[in-house]
Amino acid sequence: MKTTFPVRAFAAASLALLATGCATTGDPYYEPYPAYPRGPEPTVIYGPGAYPVYPAPQPDWRHSDRDRWERDRRDRERWERERERDKERDRARWEREQREREAARREREMREREEARRVQAERERRIREERKAPDGGPRRDYDRYNPSNGRWMPRQEDMP
Repeated sequence: MKTTFPVRAFAAASLALLATGCATTGDPYYEPYPAYPRGPEPTVIYGPGAYPVYPAPQPDWRHSDRDRWERDRRDRERWERERERDKERDRARWEREQREREAARREREMREREEARRVQAERERRIREERKAPDGGPRRDYDRYNPSNGRWMPRQEDMP
């Protein structure tokens, strides 16, 4: 089939329009109208004069500003008092925790000292027991000393 000049001109013009951006084929991800029904449009229920149009100045704006400033000042003072009270509470809690930790540390050290004292007493008692002779008297280690080389022989309990 043979194309004619007007068909070619129409095709060239449409391509030129598409290329320049004057006409688009449309965005497949954009829907101009929502798929769900929107419901009725918002309307004014009350007639004019029923409510003031905002922003509207209050009747006595100086008085209202003074009230607002006073309210802000009271709020700020209350906030500062609460902040000081919270600081005091935190400080008291920290000091209480410090005292508890210090008491626990002292108690642990006291237990450790008592344990060390008990172990030392047990060791000294064992040494005193070992220094006694089999007959219960003082131990006589004269036979353990070797005068030829100046050394002490091991105790009989330590020998195999």
